[in-house]
Amino acid sequence: MRGTSGTKGLVIALTPEDIFAEPPGSDLLAEPRHRLVARLPDLDEAGSALAEMTSAGFRTDEVFVICGDEGIRRLDPAGRHHGLKGRVVRAVDYLTYGERIEKEAAYLEAGGVIISLPARDQNERERAENVLRARHASRMRYWGDWTFEDII
Repeated sequence: MRGTSGTKGLVIALTPEDIFAEPPGSDLLAEPRHRLVARLPDLDEAGSALAEMTSAGFRTDEVFVICGDEGIRRLDPAGRHHGLKGRVVRAVDYLTYGERIEKEAAYLEAGGVIISLPARDQNERERAENVLRARHASRMRYWGDWTFEDII
């Protein structure tokens, strides 16, 4: 968190680290399980989505967001920052998902945000979808056991 003082008082600018839980581990981000993953236009929408998620009963430590350079590094479309294993994982991903991971990295580079939250049952999934739709989410995808479903 950064703060500056002015004539009207203290102004606080929140960074993503102040608001969002980081995805677990520093490893290459892999295919999620029982989660809803979507794009949000910017950090403001992501912050609003997090507040609404909390009101809808989601725990903030289970809502993960990636953005900016660190998000691109974690996503690592070519796997080059995660050694041989990362390159192999991303080669298989490319065969399965095509250029989707590269497009997600370009979205992050353009200032977008990718959010991931739990969807362990139908009720939780519907609540998550409703909040994300209200926050202008796009490319929403549900990840189940060895399956995925594009929602919007």
